[in-house]
Amino acid sequence: MRIFETLAGAAKFAGSRWQVALAQGREDEKRLWRYVGESRNFVQVTGQIYRFEDYLNELAPGAPSRTSPALNAGKGEFSRPAVEMLLEVIDEVPEPEQKQHVRVLIALLDFIADTGQLDEFEDFFIHPHHYAPIAVARFTHRDEAEEWLKGTAEPPSPANILIGDDYYQFWYMREDNTRGMYREYVIEAAIAALTAEGIPPGAPSFPSRTEAEEWLKRHPADPETFVVIGGEHYLAVHHKRLKLHTLHHVATALSEWEEHKKKVALL
Repeated sequence: MRIFETLAGAAKFAGSRWQVALAQGREDEKRLWRYVGESRNFVQVTGQIYRFEDYLNELAPGAPSRTSPALNAGKGEFSRPAVEMLLEVIDEVPEPEQKQHVRVLIALLDFIADTGQLDEFEDFFIHPHHYAPIAVARFTHRDEAEEWLKGTAEPPSPANILIGDDYYQFWYMREDNTRGMYREYVIEAAIAALTAEGIPPGAPSFPSRTEAEEWLKRHPADPETFVVIGGEHYLAVHHKRLKLHTLHHVATALSEWEEHKKKVALL
């Protein structure tokens, strides 16, 4: 659990600096601190917490902060200004704990660059509304997902996966090698919000799912759009990382969301 505490502390530090920039009206600095903080979110939702922990452990404790050659060579709009800001901050903050928080934040950006994910992260930051809740894999049936979860030495964690069109969350704890999965109702909640005032008219209509999927290949959702299949409304969701769409029957999703809320209320 230590890596989660380490990342939480670094994120809290970034958030406090963002608040200072906000209070003082420093818009450019505020956006850079949001970018830095979002790096932790990106690593987490893509299931790379332990992969980052290994990367962090390879760095000498307390060593002078470096920046990745890949980061320095990157063409991202925010990555280099963000690291330059962090390198200034690490010299300014007086407390060793604060300096360590900054080292972790620099290491996050280095990790993203060294693993070839800088362009994806910048797009994730600049265009968050283009991304559906991220899933790292898709399986046809639950037993396939369970076999993969059992058979993978260190599965991505915590991370969403898809079984058919349904979201599940994987979790894995390195400390005791426990792992599991549970149903996640993130899309059902989104459909409830999107349909609260009714479904917008004019959704494209198809007689079959196959025809809808073929159309979506040529007209990818950004990240979601309503379609009609066989007279029933569906929400088509585009998963950029997996290069596929899922289709969610609106009426079923709304019913499942209401049932889920009732179960949660009883806990």
